Amino acid sequence: GASFEEVVLGGLAPDRGLYVPDSIPTFTPAEVEAMRSYSFAQIAFRIMSKYIPEDEIPPADLEDIINRSVTAFRDPGVTPVVKTGDVWTLELFHGPTFAFKDVALQFLGNLF
Repeated sequence: GASFEEVVLGGLAPDRGLYVPDSIPTFTPAEVEAMRSYSFAQIAFRIMSKYIPEDEIPPADLEDIINRSVTAFRDPGVTPVVKTGDVWTLELFHGPTFAFKDVALQFLGNLF
């Protein structure tokens, strides 16, 4: 498989499609339960740490990049889930451009 750096810098896979991980990391039920009390940044770190090897981005650096990435969001929850009537909605518009893409692109911009 491709390295994290190759994926980020390459954009598209050699077949012009999207990169897909060779395997999907898992979490134990206890790990998932523990994350209920985590902030957005802490959850992002736990998940991204499973995909980004420490020799490519050391954990302290990854945590710093994630923390800098979420500061641009207007809601402290970054992407809060709110109830409207009987429906729960994930709000993805609290970033600097009011668009869902901010969730990924704030992180990507902080890599460079």
